[in-house]
Amino acid sequence: MESENSVRPLTTGEIRLAENIFGSSIEWGKVWVHCESYLPFGLQGKYVGMTPNGEMYFRKETYLKDFSISSNSNQHFFIHEMVDVWQQQHGMWVKTRGLFSWASSYKYTLDENKKLNDYGMEQQAQIIADYFLLKTYGVRGLKNEIGRMAGFQGTLDSSTMPLYRKILPPSIL
Repeated sequence: MESENSVRPLTTGEIRLAENIFGSSIEWGKVWVHCESYLPFGLQGKYVGMTPNGEMYFRKETYLKDFSISSNSNQHFFIHEMVDVWQQQHGMWVKTRGLFSWASSYKYTLDENKKLNDYGMEQQAQIIADYFLLKTYGVRGLKNEIGRMAGFQGTLDSSTMPLYRKILPPSIL
């Protein structure tokens, strides 16, 4: 387990993993991964990731030296936090809106009449992270995480991927 108060850039593997979803829409060199609490006095929950200002903060219990060579659940967690980086780099006030994320639902249903910005900030992160699982590991990969990490609610079948692609913006691959 890593000791807290360390910081590193994204690994090459993490960049490649995230590029599969975000393409070139993130400035990778601006992203730092911290092994420490963002909040003073260690108030950030031990199993909570925080990504204010485009930098990711993980406590030692969830920090990894390279998320790209970890489990599906850890990669989902990493992509969820990368969505917050993407949101911040594209003008969303992640820090301000994140103050209230504890009260937000991470669960969602896909609605073909909605676009990504029609969902809440944390739901957006869940939608993209769940899409990552579906794209990378297929229906079974997403199904295995529902109720644990994934927030998807609904029928999971061959019609699910086209629905994600309809909701997601073109910058998400």
